[in-house]
Amino acid sequence: LSAMREDGNPFRGLLYAGLMLTETGPRVVEFNCRFGDPESQVILPLTGGSLLHLMSVIAEGGSVSGETLPTRPGAALTTVLASGGYPSEYETGHAISIPPELGEDDDVLVFHAGTTMENGLLATTGGRVLAVTGLGETLDDAARVSRTAAGQIEFSGRQFRTDIGWRELTRQEPS
Repeated sequence: LSAMREDGNPFRGLLYAGLMLTETGPRVVEFNCRFGDPESQVILPLTGGSLLHLMSVIAEGGSVSGETLPTRPGAALTTVLASGGYPSEYETGHAISIPPELGEDDDVLVFHAGTTMENGLLATTGGRVLAVTGLGETLDDAARVSRTAAGQIEFSGRQFRTDIGWRELTRQEPS
């Protein structure tokens, strides 16, 4: 970022830092200048407004320095539903059943990643198939909503990723 600024091309946009907390402090795993999947699927639902204004300012070469995006109170947690065998070899083409009432629940968002429509039916096409984000007043509430909703979605070989989001919940539990 410093080099870009020094060259007269300051960075404008969204910068996500993927961090790993270690015994010696945080370490950068990656930087992304896009909306990453599970990361944004828990951050964006907690925004209390539209990103359109900020994106327009950036696209037109302006600065968003000093701008703020309102947030809504509460917490969000995402459960990733993956194909059997993921992250190694996995099968695709399995029919997915999502109960219609999940689409009516304001505290549940289902994000599609590895899905496709085949002959009018929703089917798996990737390793990370769906991400089910639950919203709640606390992280425990959001976790319950996410896990309950994810448990209602069915496809052959479905597995719950327990390494995304759920580690934070475990970290908060008293020892």
